[in-house]
Amino acid sequence: MKDKSNNKVIILVVCLILICIVAFLGFKTHREVEEIVQEQYSKQQLLLARQAALGIEAFADERVTIIEILARDRSADSITNITRCFKTIYEETSGFYSIEFINASGVVVYGYPEHRAPIGYDLYAANRSNAFDSARDLRKTEISSPIPLFEGGLGSFIWVPVYEDEGDEGENFRGVILAIIQMSTITDRFLEPIMQDKTGYVYMIDHKGKSLYDGARSEVIGKNYIKMLGENQSEWRDIIEKQMNGSEGTAVYHKEGDESESGSESESEQIVAYAPVRWRDQLWSVAISAPASEVDQLIQSVYTKQMTFSGIVIALILGGSLGLIVMFSRWNKTLEAEVESKTGELIQSNKELALANERLKELDKLKSDFVSMVSHELRTPLAAMRTSAQVLEVADIDTETKKEMLDIILRNIDRLTNLVNDLLDLSRIESGRMELKFERVSLDSVIADSIESVRQTAIEKGIALNIELPKDLAPVKADREKLTQVIINLLNNAVKFTPSGGEISIKASELNGQVEVRVSDTGIGIPPEDLNRVFDRFYQVDSTLTREAGGTGLGLAICKGIIEAHNGEIWAESEPGKGSTFIFTLEKWSD
Repeated sequence: MKDKSNNKVIILVVCLILICIVAFLGFKTHREVEEIVQEQYSKQQLLLARQAALGIEAFADERVTIIEILARDRSADSITNITRCFKTIYEETSGFYSIEFINASGVVVYGYPEHRAPIGYDLYAANRSNAFDSARDLRKTEISSPIPLFEGGLGSFIWVPVYEDEGDEGENFRGVILAIIQMSTITDRFLEPIMQDKTGYVYMIDHKGKSLYDGARSEVIGKNYIKMLGENQSEWRDIIEKQMNGSEGTAVYHKEGDESESGSESESEQIVAYAPVRWRDQLWSVAISAPASEVDQLIQSVYTKQMTFSGIVIALILGGSLGLIVMFSRWNKTLEAEVESKTGELIQSNKELALANERLKELDKLKSDFVSMVSHELRTPLAAMRTSAQVLEVADIDTETKKEMLDIILRNIDRLTNLVNDLLDLSRIESGRMELKFERVSLDSVIADSIESVRQTAIEKGIALNIELPKDLAPVKADREKLTQVIINLLNNAVKFTPSGGEISIKASELNGQVEVRVSDTGIGIPPEDLNRVFDRFYQVDSTLTREAGGTGLGLAICKGIIEAHNGEIWAESEPGKGSTFIFTLEKWSD
């Protein structure tokens, strides 16, 4: 009897030990799962904050660059000609609240839209000339910290000085172009979408702690966070101070909430990820704040299975059966697989965000290349026109020289016009605002008209032009003007890159219910590694002849946009040194 009692005690002690071991392992696994998921979640939030910050930097810097190009390249124009560009810039680019011109005396003389421009407003009389004076004296762009606008909300003021070069007499200060970017435009585009269908909110502050955006409390926008925080919110205050210093990272703080039933204020643990926005001399910080309960939801399914596992194991231990060990091992593996699965999903999500971040950097580089290209393409013809105009100022030049100078000016005006038209066409295509007037079009007449536009240049280079069209070629459904633009673009490229004595041919045929057009040349050809990229915006094949021929790299991108808008396809075939063929398809006209 005593032995049986001892056995029971031993069994009970063993069961209790096993139960304690299971409980300890369960608690340890619980903590490990929580730490892993919380770490991955924090990284994901930080990547989102970085992505938003980079987007804001690129968007804002692009707007400043546009105004700087206008101020630099139009500095010699009349004030009227400069301000005429305001409407085009405002309507063709998003983000501007208003664009104004302030003369050298500090008075607003023009603005667009007119209802937002305080015409006649004197900065000196209003004692608000600090930024104006700084831009004038330092001869560089000045950006003011966001301040309230007349119509509500905050706006960032961009002051760009306009100096005219007068040769030996130095530079003449003509005034300042003032562009205002409304903060709501930036936040609507880059911050509000972040927390859609999610718990938490986004906020953004400047280097002084002033709220530029708060997705949870719009009434605090424009106020200083540091002054609003209570004494018991030191954790959040430390985070705000790190943001003001331009730091990046993640942290946890306790946020005060509504009063509980007992009358005391409740607190909730928050996870915040923050990243700096460095725009010229401005320093802002974007932060994403989410309740720690979001992490709990991610691992809730794991915890449920873990609790079930623990209960079953304890029950099996109390039963004293060997199956306890087998089931313990099986459930433990199930938990590990679940944790690995959840962790893998978070890692994959982080990789996708990292790829998106890299894409933003590529877009930023593309923007810089675009600004450089446009500056070059504007500066060259403007310099030629300025030189020709200076020659015309000489009173005793002969008639032939005058005619030559006027021809140079007209050619460069046409060059600038073509550049602006290309940029506008590409903008309409990418924004989906290109209007097409479909009609029954005969390819014979369109190709004939297009050939005439390049015939003279081809004759001068000794290039033969051949047309091969079947007599019964079906008409196509197309916008005649846009289709002509595509064919002329392709023919111009063929003439440009085909050496003297070469040949250009244009053929058409019916294929699989469509009409296929082929434009071929015996030019320099395109390397295989560049063939798939020739239709990209601003892309040009890197070769000596390409650099000599010039161009913006927009022509083929515009061709692709027009053909795809016609429900057609366009592609290129080429062999370096032997020539290239550009092929596109169009739908037949059906009555």
